[in-house]
Amino acid sequence: MLLRLILDPLLRRMLRPPQRAPRPLPPDLACRAQDVTIAGPAQPMKAWRLEPMGPARGTAVFVHGWSSDGGRMAPLARHVLDAGIACLLVDLPGHGRTGPTEAYHAARMVEDLRAVADHVGRAALLGYSFGGVGAIVAAAQDPRWTALVVMATPVGPMEATEIYLRNKGLPARWLRGPLRRAARRIVGVDPDAFAGPRNLAALRVPTLFVHGRHDAVVPFTHAERLHAAAPAGRAELVLVDGADHDGLLVDGDAGRQVATFLQRVTF
Repeated sequence: MLLRLILDPLLRRMLRPPQRAPRPLPPDLACRAQDVTIAGPAQPMKAWRLEPMGPARGTAVFVHGWSSDGGRMAPLARHVLDAGIACLLVDLPGHGRTGPTEAYHAARMVEDLRAVADHVGRAALLGYSFGGVGAIVAAAQDPRWTALVVMATPVGPMEATEIYLRNKGLPARWLRGPLRRAARRIVGVDPDAFAGPRNLAALRVPTLFVHGRHDAVVPFTHAERLHAAAPAGRAELVLVDGADHDGLLVDGDAGRQVATFLQRVTF
């Protein structure tokens, strides 16, 4: 009971997205961005839609990380735009220009990405960090996603929680079981249901895993584990030398690899 009194408030704090000012789009992209509102199951979501200079070959949806927003995905999206692919940069609930929320987690993200698919139709899906956790599940469940890119993403929600706790100096592995039970009480779902390896076996679309070798937030071994769990011959793995967690979004090599992959497998 004492552990429950400690862990439940801790988990509730972890599930509350910290409020950060959204990052504006670079001026050359902002002048041609369309401000989009997407009807979500709990609240409307804001997004930027960016069109390439010529006719679009298709669309890629970008899903940001925890406490981030769509504007922070713009440096990566620029490479995809240059490949002739339109980009939809979504702000998840509790993030960016979308209104605040008391709690957010992978189960809600999967529902929100289903609403994004309702809005945009068939498209590629790209998830970064926390955004990749929900993107894997969404792509495994919804056939409207035609390709998947997973960047700097932990293996699953429990592994992400362990990373958070270790950074706070707490005994992550010892708390794994109690935290799983706390998540079931508070969120109402088993967090292991959103683990990457459990869902990757159901993937039927081309998939690319991209991770920085110098990522100190989510070690690149997470990408290796996710890649190993994907169906044989369906997934590719790129480990980017010199890139850390945040730097992956602005790394030119990573951006070109993503754009080339999407251009090759989807459109």
